[in-house]
Amino acid sequence: MTSTFKTILMSALVACGLASCSSELELGSDTVSRAVTFSATASKNSRAAGTDWAAGDCIGIYMKAAGETLAGDYLTGSTANVSYTTADGAGLFVGTSSDLYYPKDGSTVDFIAYYPYSGAVADGIYRVDIADQSVPSRIDLMYADNLQGLDRTSATAALVFSHQLAQVELTLKSADGSSLSGVTATLTDMPTTADFSLADASFSNLADEGDVEMQLDSSSTTLKATAFVIPNASASGDTNALSVTLTTAAGKQTVVALEEDIDLEKGHNYTYTLNLSNAGKEAEEEEEVNYAHWTETPTITAAQLKSENIEYVTHSFTDGTKVVRNYACLYDTDLKMAYWVAYPLCNYYTRSNVSRTDAWAYDPALDESKQANLKRGFANGYDRGHQIPSADRLVTMAANEQTFYYTNMTAQTAKMNQQIWAALESQVRSWSSNIDTLYVVTGAMPSAEGSTSITYTTDNNGTRIAVPAYYFKALARIDRETGVAYTIAFKLDNAVYSNTDYMSEALTVAELEKITGFTFFPSIDETYKRTIDTTKWSSD
Repeated sequence: MTSTFKTILMSALVACGLASCSSELELGSDTVSRAVTFSATASKNSRAAGTDWAAGDCIGIYMKAAGETLAGDYLTGSTANVSYTTADGAGLFVGTSSDLYYPKDGSTVDFIAYYPYSGAVADGIYRVDIADQSVPSRIDLMYADNLQGLDRTSATAALVFSHQLAQVELTLKSADGSSLSGVTATLTDMPTTADFSLADASFSNLADEGDVEMQLDSSSTTLKATAFVIPNASASGDTNALSVTLTTAAGKQTVVALEEDIDLEKGHNYTYTLNLSNAGKEAEEEEEVNYAHWTETPTITAAQLKSENIEYVTHSFTDGTKVVRNYACLYDTDLKMAYWVAYPLCNYYTRSNVSRTDAWAYDPALDESKQANLKRGFANGYDRGHQIPSADRLVTMAANEQTFYYTNMTAQTAKMNQQIWAALESQVRSWSSNIDTLYVVTGAMPSAEGSTSITYTTDNNGTRIAVPAYYFKALARIDRETGVAYTIAFKLDNAVYSNTDYMSEALTVAELEKITGFTFFPSIDETYKRTIDTTKWSSD
């Protein structure tokens, strides 16, 4: 996120003790000093609290000779750390107990300002302490040094503040409908104190690593957690890891690594979305979860299996005397869409023994009332987008027919489905052609990152059907000799694309896990999901 700026308009006014004084006469005098006041306007959301100035807000101001460093005599005396206050929050800042004055001799000066004011500033060092974030505006450090070379004849100038801390923002969603009431989020091993130099806006002496409790803005199934953090260092040791501990009301704790290696930059907002399951469970109620699963099957929680609107469905087909697995899916009967479809892919499945069947039909594994009727497609011109493509299952008639079940269909934008998505599907088949097995998870999410909003269309019965906000693919292949796994993922918005450059949409499987909240390829070591070996995923 780019830095949010606060603009402060500075205007020089004549210091006049009598109502009958002539401003015009005194402005022309060489012997009268001009007091400086600051009239301020602020754009919305410029402060931590998401508001404009508040009544009683104070800024600290330093005035020094133009071009000089803020050091020595400029750090003491009547022109150093002068407090200016907006009494009613309307934006007019005046000296709290004393004023700054332009030099009478007409020499030029610079101004340095910061917020929030502190009388404890010494030697130009502002002591930062982010441990207590209960009132975010009190620690939302801002700095301005753009007013340079002004004198007593200067016109109105703007003093621009920029945020000096970084901010971490989490959107926590309930993946299974359980309440998030009582959930807390705490950033771990964060420096909580530092020295900030008003001379050059640099941080030093980062110390007192500890936990930073994030501030929560909640609904029953969605939480927003925010915290200010000191930039240029993010966690303990040399790893620069950024981690959060999530704690339920029952005391159950989960540690999530948001970033393994990150240099936090001042003024930037780092956003993450986490989907939580079992948030309402008691800490001691760790249930054993049993379901048919394979290497490609994402983790399914006990709460998901118990949920009235979630169905886990598997399909297999017979080839001669063999029973062969086809695919599995996690289907939402309220939204009428599958969150993911998982399947293996190799030359066996794609051999052209049969042609595309177009056998559109209800999935026999579920009651028809729980599915969309898509015999004639979706309303509003959406394609019936396969999650497991028909072309991935040409080995037998039954294998291909199962790809036309309505549970495998989602409302997909035509110029996405038939262009960049089709190109990606073709490339995935190419990647599987020279190896034993490629493990694939194709999925769709109803809401965009950081949002709970869902767009709907209708089926042939007029039933409301969710339109996915974006689609994803997670891929893994395993070297059978070394056991090394290679992974890659893709995330594409359900929108019109003017190109087929799917590689520009690539990300690590670990990154996709953070976005979707699903755990892909749980039997594969986490280290293999954090990187992409591009030599293994060439499109040539």
